[in-house]
Amino acid sequence: MRVFVAVLLALAVAAVLAAAIQYDSGYVLIAFGQTTVEMTVWVAVAVQALFVLLVLALFLALRRGSKFSNRLMTLRSTRRAQRDRNKTNRGLIAFIEGKWADARKLLVDAARDSDQPLINYLLAARASHALGDEEGVRRYLGKAEGAAQRADVAVALNQADLQLESGQLESALATLNRVRSRADRYPAVLVLLQKVYLGLQDWTALRGILPELRKHALLDDTRLEELEREALGGELRRLVQQRDPAGVAHWWKRLASPWQVDRQLLLFTAQAYVELQDQPAAEKILAQGLDKHWHAEWVALYGRVAGADVRKQLARAENWHRERGRDATLLVALGRISLRNELWGKARDYFDAARQIESSAEVCFELARLAENMGDEAAARRFVVEALEKQSTALPALPQPSRTAGREGKTP
Repeated sequence: MRVFVAVLLALAVAAVLAAAIQYDSGYVLIAFGQTTVEMTVWVAVAVQALFVLLVLALFLALRRGSKFSNRLMTLRSTRRAQRDRNKTNRGLIAFIEGKWADARKLLVDAARDSDQPLINYLLAARASHALGDEEGVRRYLGKAEGAAQRADVAVALNQADLQLESGQLESALATLNRVRSRADRYPAVLVLLQKVYLGLQDWTALRGILPELRKHALLDDTRLEELEREALGGELRRLVQQRDPAGVAHWWKRLASPWQVDRQLLLFTAQAYVELQDQPAAEKILAQGLDKHWHAEWVALYGRVAGADVRKQLARAENWHRERGRDATLLVALGRISLRNELWGKARDYFDAARQIESSAEVCFELARLAENMGDEAAARRFVVEALEKQSTALPALPQPSRTAGREGKTP
């Protein structure tokens, strides 16, 4: 139906134009200098229409040519990008397989024509590190930094990680300090700093970043506790090496309450005081700890140190005994504290009570020493034999000659 209407309209327009041409063709005169051109109006209209059609045809041809050129460029770009992706993928596979030279070549080749070459250059730097090519590491890290805006942190993290693997701890620390101020935005900086501080045994600095590591949940609570305990132990060892008992006291006073009753740390601190010839300080912190928590290691050491007032020390230990009852470790400690108070009979009673509960080489040797010094040599010998039998290196049960038998024994 639409075609029929269009044909009718075309015929009507043609009839009108034919009638107009027959009625009056008119004319158009164009003069330019000495040249004139004369034609009918309808010829002029036809020429003008033809000109417009030619211009329109040229425009359409140019537009189509431009689209074709764009399509061709897009096709070439797509093929090049696909080729680069293939090289990158092959490079990644080679990197994972440990083929460092092949990986570096493929990754660098792909990076030259890539619009996102950052990852390629970072991995090329790591491949160079694996090849022992430090110049290559610096070159590709430099290219990576210039490959993308705000890539300095990513480059610094990779550089520090490679320096850390090479044992260049001071260099790694300097690299990380350049981006340390942005740790809130890049928490991975803190993880590497933690490793560097551990390697450098910079315990104070390590403790300083633990709150940030906890804030960003970069390590689990168990690992954070281990790190803090290790850092505290490192600080304590340094003070002991410096022979600084006052420093140990100041350090202990500043510790958070939970750490002052930590099983390992309190024991290490008390042992540090003993090494620094300050047994009263060791006795004090052990007593404070045992009033809150009960650990056999603390009790054993408490019996080995001398407090500022050994009578009060004995009274405190006896009070624990009334609360705890039959505790072999505490009874041994009570025996030793009784010896410090020169209460020989009480000491022997405590040692013997401990032996009845748990006969160990340690308590038997204590009884042997005490019996010998009290003039009971027979008991001393008996306890020595028992102590030797309790030791882990006890001899196997084998036939032995009687004391009255001859030296030669049986003849083979």
